[in-house]
Amino acid sequence: MAKRPNLLLFMPETLRADAVVGPPGGRAITPSFDRLADEGVSFTNAFAQMSYCTPSRCCMFTGLYPHTNGHRSIWHLLQPGERNLFQDLKEAGYRNVVFGKDDIIDASFTDACFDETALRVPRGSLGTVTPSEFTERLGAAMYTGCREGDIFNGDDACIESALQFLDEDHDKPWCLFLPLSYAHPHYQAEEPFFSMHARDAVPAPIPTGELSNKRAFKRLHHAFYGGPGMSDADLREIKATYFGMISRVDRQLGQLLDRLEQRGMVDDTVVVAFSDHGDYAGDYGLVEKFLGGFEEAMLRVPLIFRVPGTAPREVSAMCEMTDLYPTLLELVGLEPKHFHFGQTLTALMRGDAQEHRDAVFAEGGALPGEAQFGIRGLSPKSWYTGRARLGQTHKEILSRAVAIRTADHLYTYCPGDRDELFDLQRDPDCISNVADEGKYAVVKAALKERILDWLLNTSDTLPLEQGGRGWR
Repeated sequence: MAKRPNLLLFMPETLRADAVVGPPGGRAITPSFDRLADEGVSFTNAFAQMSYCTPSRCCMFTGLYPHTNGHRSIWHLLQPGERNLFQDLKEAGYRNVVFGKDDIIDASFTDACFDETALRVPRGSLGTVTPSEFTERLGAAMYTGCREGDIFNGDDACIESALQFLDEDHDKPWCLFLPLSYAHPHYQAEEPFFSMHARDAVPAPIPTGELSNKRAFKRLHHAFYGGPGMSDADLREIKATYFGMISRVDRQLGQLLDRLEQRGMVDDTVVVAFSDHGDYAGDYGLVEKFLGGFEEAMLRVPLIFRVPGTAPREVSAMCEMTDLYPTLLELVGLEPKHFHFGQTLTALMRGDAQEHRDAVFAEGGALPGEAQFGIRGLSPKSWYTGRARLGQTHKEILSRAVAIRTADHLYTYCPGDRDELFDLQRDPDCISNVADEGKYAVVKAALKERILDWLLNTSDTLPLEQGGRGWR
């Protein structure tokens, strides 16, 4: 058998699609993402299944949904016995190397999935914050601003470690996985990235809209972040800084693409750039993410494949990040070893198909009393500690919710709070909730029934091998 292709999986965190996809001028400056898109296949309507890191990653690398095996918190990572891409690759002879955050594989399962996990290059200085007119006023909105000094953060160490790996001679196919920390808030960057995007040129923030008929987290978080007091200039400052963080990540992608060329590995390496979820970045007067947020800013992510021998194209068909798992396996000539719900994208890549999914799904929330759900070990002064108190005081914030998105509507079913329905043809930014309007009753009922069908048909899976009885 011919040598299987290498895989380079480049995954910045918290990267929304509209920051890197679309015409220049309304997004971040990303020449390396543009280069990859020009040379590869870009899926412009790819949606994550939860706007929360670990659950989303468990989905994309197993083809299963958060509820299928209970992967709904950042503490329930993939356990021994849960099949996933990396285990499949390693068992097929791949050398698997990861540099970055472990938000997917439980420590007890690491050796079955990866051959190398420790950074080869240590982290350095994080620099110091430069105070400005915004830093104190926007502190509750996770804004830190400009950093100064000789900065070499964890992402820099990951990239330098990866470059060292690429410089080696390899006698077997490899998978290099780079789950970076940027562009996760706090919103901060050093020059030249901090000033790279003119504040008056970034897209105008999406308006908050009427909050009284929307789910509680939007109203309560809006107040917690200081939304009522934030001006248009404040929101643009946040978004421009977020864009600067993305441009920083883009430079690192460029370093990797250049090294592949220098080492002559372009023709035998599949490169994939994607993210786990998005970021509000000031839209709706909100920042960061929330596990129950289902707007495009939260769930639409970039997904770009550069596959040797595959012609460049842009694909607008809707797909889910659950589709990543079977697609990567097919690209390297492997069969999945567990039942899953992903649908391979390879026919779309080749141009042999134009349609894929007519709906995508997402979910979030916790059950009452799930104390293991929250973030452990936080300082009382942590920003996340303050936000967690909202969920303790207002239980409806963490209510379990499920969303379905079609070409025409985004509907959220949330029995513990309230439903939301957005007419995407009339209101693509999801500003006005029409769930209680009579003229949408039929649409709402049909979408709720589709959610019920989806939950039923994805509630669990059978092992591929039948067990044996040991006694009569």
